[in-house]
Order: sequence, then structure tokens, then C-alpha cells
Amino acid sequence: MADDNVAESLEETWADRKVGAMELYEAVEGYLNAYTIEVFKKMKELVGEDLLKAYTTEWERFLFSVKVLDGICSYLNRDCINRQRDEGNLNIHTIYRLAMVIWKREMFDNQDKKIIDAVLELIRLERSGTPINRAFVSSVTGNLIELGAEDVDLKKVTTEKGFPIYKEVFEERFLAATREFYTAEIQKFHEENDSVTDYMIKVETRLQQEKDRLQLCLHYSTGSLLSDCCEDVMITRQLEFIQNHFGRLLEQKMDEHLTRMYGLCDRVREGLDALRHALQEYVTKEGQEAIQRVATEASNDPKLYVKTLLDVHERYQGLVDRSFRKDPGFLKSLDNAAIAFVNRNAVTARCSPVQGPLKSAELLSRYCDQLFKKSSKMPDEMEMEVMQKQVFYAKMFSRRLITDSSASDEAETSFIAKLTDCCGFEFTSRLTKMFQDIQVSRDLTSEFKEKFSDGKKSIEFNTLVLSSGSWPNFPVAKLTLPQQLSTSVENFQKYYQEKFNGRRLSWVYSQCRGEVTCSAFKGKKYVFGVTTPQMCTLLLFNEQAVYVAEKIMEATGMDVRTTAAIVGSLVKNLVLKSNMELIGEDVPLTATITLNEQYTNKKVRVDLSKIAMKAEAVKETETACIVRVMKARKQCQHQQLTSEVISQLTTRFKPKVEMIKRCIGSLIEKDYMKRVDGQRDVYDYVA
Repeated sequence: MADDNVAESLEETWADRKVGAMELYEAVEGYLNAYTIEVFKKMKELVGEDLLKAYTTEWERFLFSVKVLDGICSYLNRDCINRQRDEGNLNIHTIYRLAMVIWKREMFDNQDKKIIDAVLELIRLERSGTPINRAFVSSVTGNLIELGAEDVDLKKVTTEKGFPIYKEVFEERFLAATREFYTAEIQKFHEENDSVTDYMIKVETRLQQEKDRLQLCLHYSTGSLLSDCCEDVMITRQLEFIQNHFGRLLEQKMDEHLTRMYGLCDRVREGLDALRHALQEYVTKEGQEAIQRVATEASNDPKLYVKTLLDVHERYQGLVDRSFRKDPGFLKSLDNAAIAFVNRNAVTARCSPVQGPLKSAELLSRYCDQLFKKSSKMPDEMEMEVMQKQVFYAKMFSRRLITDSSASDEAETSFIAKLTDCCGFEFTSRLTKMFQDIQVSRDLTSEFKEKFSDGKKSIEFNTLVLSSGSWPNFPVAKLTLPQQLSTSVENFQKYYQEKFNGRRLSWVYSQCRGEVTCSAFKGKKYVFGVTTPQMCTLLLFNEQAVYVAEKIMEATGMDVRTTAAIVGSLVKNLVLKSNMELIGEDVPLTATITLNEQYTNKKVRVDLSKIAMKAEAVKETETACIVRVMKARKQCQHQQLTSEVISQLTTRFKPKVEMIKRCIGSLIEKDYMKRVDGQRDVYDYVA
């Protein structure tokens, strides 16, 4: 009986509280209704900028007050309103949401067309060059998002579905007005001006203006739609007009505008195809005309012939590197053009149909023979520069051997023989030993596979055992291998130590490569060519779907710099996703990393290791540049050397001072240069 009395008492208490809460709720609702109706009466006759000024002022005042009121009524929200909504009464709202509903009904819905008309007119005026108060635009769009949000906490509303009012009332009309404005502007431009350079500058300016407007005034979800709209009107529909002037820009060597044209055409689907084809035809014609001018002399002068070919190729190689961002399609067009003008030109045309295709090969062979064979005649400055570059041949040679990318063993042996004549046996003895290591490693791998083969399907495992002292110094970095790889490594270690007692193996994982098959992406299975650190990183996602970059570092055992670079390379290749922007090429260690399940690629086999190897290529380029500067100056102060290297390499990439400093230290260790006694920041070149 006592329990029944308690239950009955609780029900009565709740009923009393419910009645009191509803009285308070209805009082608040009535006040908000009366307030918004009164405010609307004050501004219902206003239009244009006057309307926006009044609307935004009242909205910001209302929003601030409602947030305060919602905080005061937090207990009412929790104890009464949310409980009633849980019981199925969806006609009652939290105080904040109630205020939004009332504002929309009494204020916005009664003048929505006038408000949006005024906003679009302000945007039109700004596009026409008239300064405006952007705060009015951003305040109205923010108002629309607040009114359309389905949750009190806007931070939880991350999808476009959360902002239906913004999308339906404003965005659709905004995009239509954008298309109409730029269509008219382009038509007027063509009536007054036929300059493609002026047009491209105008388009670039307009695209940047729209990007700025998006960031300051609109919701980010409008970004892709706005870009598509502008690019369709200003680029896609004008693509033929833009592309038709490509040849003229090439003829006039207007590299800056070629860069601009590439950037615009790259924004739209298949926008670059016509440019690639035009470049191939133009370079082929340029090469053939260059040979035509020297055909008589070049037929029997290999040096002149090769120099003419190289001059043409270097000019357009530089153009592709600078203006076309080393685009693979343009590089292929350049290669095809070079093949065409090397094999079919005025010199080859002088020969019989049978001998014609072989004439270029003959002249190139004679040129190489002149370059490398001993002669009492001193080579000129250009040839000396070519010879000095052979010092770096060892590193490129080692890379070809490690990656098994040599065209043929015979070609490598022949070139080493040439280098022996030029540089001496001491230099090429290392190359010969490197070549021998590869042959021995092939035999060791075959024997190891026979010994440890168990007939079961396992990973394909190949090793290269390289003699220390003969090969370039490779960094030996720490790496924790997953079970799939560690078993093979341990077996080979055991086999090698049994075969060669007393020898020690140091695993150079930075030079290891492999392939992984990935079926985690929707619709397609891919085979990725990766470095071993990349492979270890990808295999982690077999265990869980989300990692913080710092946890990847702990799981793989890589250091901070290597982790940032390796994960960054996979993010840049779009295989992984990061919730934070890359810092240069690296990913922040605090970033959350997930597998990009939407990844697509036309190719089934994709080489992901190229970006990971980019840093090493940059280091080699900077090292070669330092040597060139020091050879020319003989002695140089540190700051002056750094500035000169940056100046020379800026057109190719942005050198980092820290990396230049490391390269200088490496060259000092290898005795290419030394510090002047008593002057730590001055270097001498060691011949």
C-alpha cells in the first residue's frame, strides 16, 4: 500500500510540474510571437539594402537574446520539453528551436523573396565593381542556415540536408543569377575584345573573386556547385576559343600565358587533350625546321646534329616543366614529338629509305663515341660539364639495379667500359662490384627459395645483398615489419648466416619495394607498387579502419619525419584520407587517417612509390647544384651559397634551406668541399 501511495504521489508531482512547465512554455511562445510580429511591422515596407540593414540588425539582436533565453530555460528544455518529445509530442520544441520556427514563420516567410532579391542585387553590384557591405550577405546566409538546421547544435549538422532553406530559397537562385551574369559578361567581352590573354586573365580574376566570396559570405557546401557553374560558363563553353590560340602563344614564347591556359583548361573534363595534341604537332614541326636549317653541315657533324636536337628538346622540356607542371600527358606529347623529329627530318631524308631511319642512330652513336673516347683535344666547357655529371652516375646506376629498371645488362656493361676510359679504373671498380652484387644476389635468392619452399602459396620474396663500401650510403632506418613480411626476412637471415658464418646483414628498408593487392575500394581491385614503409602502413588498415598518424608511427616504428612523409605520400595519392591539410608533402601527426574507399584509378596497377621517392630526387638535384656553384666560385660563404642554390632551383621547385644545409654537410663528409680554417661559414671547393 505504501508503494502505491509513493507512485501515485510521483505521478501527481509530475502532472503538476508538467502543467507549470507548459504554462511557462506557452508564455514564452506568446511573447516571441508578439515580438516578431511587432518587428515585422516596422520593416515590412522596406526594400533593398535598407531592408537588409534592418533585417540583419534585428536578426543579430534576436539571435543573441534567444541564446540567453535558451540558457535560462535549459532545465525546462531537459526536464519537460525533451521528455514530451520522447513521448511523441513533436509539436513542442526546445526554446531555441521554437524561436527559430517563430522567426521563420512571422519574419522570413512574409518577405523571403524581397530579402533574397536584395542579397542577389548586392552580389550583382559587387561583381560589377561597386563596393558593398558583405556583412549583409553573410548575415542573411547565416540566418538561413540557422533557420534550416534540424539540430540545436549546428556543429552536429554536417550534411547538405541539414540546410534545406539555404539550399532551396537562396542557393538555387544564386547559382542561376551567377550563370546569367557571367554569360552576359562574356558575350559583351567578345563584342569588344578578341584577345585570349585578356580573356584568361579576366577568368582567373573572376574565379578568385568567387572563391573569396564563398569563403566570406556563403556556406562551404556551395563551393563545388559554384565552381562547376563558373567553369561551365567561362571555360567549357569557351574552350574552343581558348585552345585555338595555343599555337600562337607557343610561337611568341608567351610562357606566362601558356601557364595560365593550362591552369584553366585543366579545370574542365578533357580540356587538355587538344593542347597536348597541338604541342606534339608544334614541337615536331619546330624540330624538323631546326634540323632543316643545318641539314648540310649536320649530316657529317654529329656534335652539331645532337646540339640542334637537344636545343629544341630542352626548350620544350623546360616549358612542360614550368608551364604545364610536368603533366604526364604533355611529357608524352613531347616524347612523341622528339621521336618524330629525330627519326624523320632533313638529314634522314637525304639517305635511302633503308638507311634513313638509321641515320639518327648513327650520328648519336658517333657523338657519344667522340664524347667519351680519349683524345689529345681538350673538350669544350659543355662537354666538361657532361663529364662532371658522371660523378653522380653511380647513384643513378645503383637505383636502376635495385629497381631492376635497366634496359639491358649489355648496355650497362658497355657504358661502364666507356666510363673506365674517361674516369679511370678506380671510379668504375665500384660500379663493376655493384653489378657483380646483383648477379650474386640472383643466385642467392634462387637457392633460398628452393631451400625454404614448402609448396604453399606465399608472398613473392626477393633479396639483394649489397656489399658495404661499393654502394652509395643508404639510410638504415628502423621499421617494424608486419607478420606477412617478417617471416620471410627471418628465414633469409637464418639462411644467410648459415651459409656465410660471421657476416652481418643490415636491412635497408628505404630501398625495398613491393606490390600489394587491395580489394577495399568500391568496384575494383588494384595492385599498388609501394615502398616497404608504405606497405607496412597500408597493411595496418587490415586491422582497423581509423588511425591517428602518431599511432601509425608507433605501430611501424618509423621516426617522425619518415611517418609524416610516408603517410603524406599515400594521402597525396588519394589512397588514404586525412582530416587535416598536408604541410608541404607531409601529414601532421595529429591527423586522423582513414582508407579512402571512394578511390578510383583507370589503371589496375598503380605505382605509389614515385611520390615517396621524390624527396630523394630533390636532394640529388640540390647536391648537384651546390657542386656546380662551388666549382665556379672555388670559395663561397654559406649564406651566399644558399642564396645562389635557391636562385638557380626556384624555377624547378621551392628549395628548403634545411635540406640545402644537409646536402652541404653530406658533400663535406664526402670531401667534395671543406670548411676554411678559422671560418666555419666559408667553404672551399675540393677539385
